[in-house]
Amino acid sequence: MRVFKNKSCDRFTKNEKIKDKDLWEAVERANKGLISADLGGGLIKQRIARKGQGKSS
Repeated sequence: MRVFKNKSCDRFTKNEKIKDKDLWEAVERANKGLISADLGGGLIKQRIARKGQGKSS
């Protein structure tokens, strides 16, 4: 599987201080079928824990 991070996603993750390692872990969870929500059309929602906030808040 190939994973791409576009420019707007890169800016957002830098602003939110989300590390590439955390994004990769989210991709691995999605590959295992552990997704937060299926939005249809092949689009999924995957939560990523941010420092001091957890996944759901």
